[in-house]
Amino acid sequence: MSIFSGEYLRLGPLQTRIETHRRYSERVDDVEAAVLAELRLAAAESLLDVGCGTGSFLSRLRESGHIGALSGLDSSPAATEACAAVRGVRAVTGDAIALPFPDDEFDAVTARHMLYHVSDVSQALKEASRVLRPGGRVVAVVNHAEVTPRIASVVREQAAARGLAPMASPNATVNSGSLPDQLADVFDEVRTVVYDNCLVFDSSEPVIAFGEALMNFYGVGDDSSHREAVAAGISDEVRRWFASNQGPWRDPKGYAVCTGRR
Repeated sequence: MSIFSGEYLRLGPLQTRIETHRRYSERVDDVEAAVLAELRLAAAESLLDVGCGTGSFLSRLRESGHIGALSGLDSSPAATEACAAVRGVRAVTGDAIALPFPDDEFDAVTARHMLYHVSDVSQALKEASRVLRPGGRVVAVVNHAEVTPRIASVVREQAAARGLAPMASPNATVNSGSLPDQLADVFDEVRTVVYDNCLVFDSSEPVIAFGEALMNFYGVGDDSSHREAVAAGISDEVRRWFASNQGPWRDPKGYAVCTGRR
């Protein structure tokens, strides 16, 4: 079960975050391409995408001509519904720490920006290894421990101002610094590639939208009676900054693509 399961009852905030990184990264930020570069997936190999989200990664594979079996798993029914709409993809609602697949089922497993959602990272990695065939590989993506700290700080402060106790950053337990060692506990061969970048905003509106899309991660759920007030506080704070400062809003970010081979 995801420790942020309420975040994915609807996919709007996820889509906002994806679009923000696509449009406002200082350098081109194509996480899917980075994963594909590490996978080196042969056309007929089978793949399981754990935490399939919107299904865009599996759709990209299929549209590029991949003929192997593709499966997507997510704890969110909204995500698996979206994934099921992708041509030729098997979509399953389930838990990363108890994958509903037999041993030695896949040639590759991907876990893109999702390990910080699971309740037991070690168990999730062991499950990924279990369903891999001998010689198979897992490719996982996790953020740096601190990403977009400026807008994250605004969200935390606005939540705290309403008496909420914001949750710790989702990257606190698994990140680019910790995942290589966690993978090495399960896999014999581990490779890590780090990507550093920055979000750059010239106006307030996309910063506000991005901040609102982060609220669930910091203790302001969809059902919170303080949600509108926190969103208004984020908007006011960001607009105030742009009204009194020269130059763009810059927020550093980065992630690691880690590969483990069974």
